[in-house]
Amino acid sequence: MLDRPHLMPARVGQAWLLEGFALFHRQPLVWFLTLVAYWAGLMLIGSVPLVGLIVPLLLSPGLGFGFINLARAIDRQESPTPTLLISGFRNGRARALLQLGALYSLALAAVLLLASMVGGGQLMQMVERGATEQELLKLQRELPWGLIVGFLAYIPVMMAFWFAPQLVVWKGLSVPKALFFSWMSVWVNRSAFLRYSLAWLLLVVAISLVISLILSSIGGSPQTMLLMVMPISLLLMAIGHGSFYASTRDVFEARTEPLT
Repeated sequence: MLDRPHLMPARVGQAWLLEGFALFHRQPLVWFLTLVAYWAGLMLIGSVPLVGLIVPLLLSPGLGFGFINLARAIDRQESPTPTLLISGFRNGRARALLQLGALYSLALAAVLLLASMVGGGQLMQMVERGATEQELLKLQRELPWGLIVGFLAYIPVMMAFWFAPQLVVWKGLSVPKALFFSWMSVWVNRSAFLRYSLAWLLLVVAISLVISLILSSIGGSPQTMLLMVMPISLLLMAIGHGSFYASTRDVFEARTEPLT
């Protein structure tokens, strides 16, 4: 990985999404098995009270790196296996990845707290005691603002953690340096990331519309909806992790041409 990030043109943003799909298309079975193992592990951990809430957040940067490492192996035509999911914890950087997980958990808690304070802060109390009609109307007015504030507050968190696991494992940076360089690298490439975000938005809206049209035409039951949504969700997760790797490769690896 380079010491300084590349400055990428805006048009590369949507290319990252296309590259994510291309990486999935090369090894769909490996992606499927890895994602199934990931969700099975989360469900197993989630069945344990309290631990099931904390541990997944602590492991999320390390497991996210595992998916990116899987995409890297596919891109380099190596032999990808689902065991790459835990590869970040096997090279002496497990402690740093867990520190990233702890910081991510704290940052996410702060974002949720801020969103709750701005809108819908009384939601749990209303649910417990039963909300009046006036309280429900107030909640409907306040909740959208809470969602907006939470989304805006999460953006700098996402910027700081976008490249951080890769910089910790592949570059050997300390956690503070990895967070700083990740944030700065996203900022200097903000036009490409904006295009990338817009491409995701269009994709999700298009898929949602198609699913809604299909379900309305066939009168789908909740079971039918689940059968449609689950494979699409796995596909989008695979594309997402592949695109995370594509952005890392473009921004931090020596290349003569960006992804197209």
